[in-house]
Amino acid sequence: MPVTMAGNGYQKVQESVGLPVSNTLTAVVLGSDVTNNNASANTIADVTGLSFSVVSGNTYWFEFVIAYTAAATTTGSRWSINGPGSPTLLNYRSEYTLTATSVTVNCATAYDTPSASNATSLTAGNIATIWGIIKPSSDGTVIARFASEVSSSAIVAKAGSVLRYMQVA
Repeated sequence: MPVTMAGNGYQKVQESVGLPVSNTLTAVVLGSDVTNNNASANTIADVTGLSFSVVSGNTYWFEFVIAYTAAATTTGSRWSINGPGSPTLLNYRSEYTLTATSVTVNCATAYDTPSASNATSLTAGNIATIWGIIKPSSDGTVIARFASEVSSSAIVAKAGSVLRYMQVA
């Protein structure tokens, strides 16, 4: 078997287990802050700028890593995704800051889950991660979503947050 060398002089190595990956890893970086301070508590909104397009019948792996701030430690949040209707496969997990030493964890099979926000956040240094697998039954867009637990109290998704995704089948 011939040896292929990378531009840095190291040997290129690829390991495939199961189905081959049909696409490359793509990253999207949030260009500017996105604020949710809706007058109605727990109103979920898009993290505009952290989304990716999907095609019906293809399967995608995704991971959102979102730095965020809260107006007060008594302002909780919730973090989820939305996408095209009735996926044939949707399994994801969201995890986000509750206190300096604890997090809220959700395992979900439906969009905009959980339906309620947690009760606290740090004012700075928060992180939300959402990762999973989706196989949509129609073309569309998958996007990160978030809510503030308190009316008119801001949760801010910070510029520099990242989305990574890949078509896997």
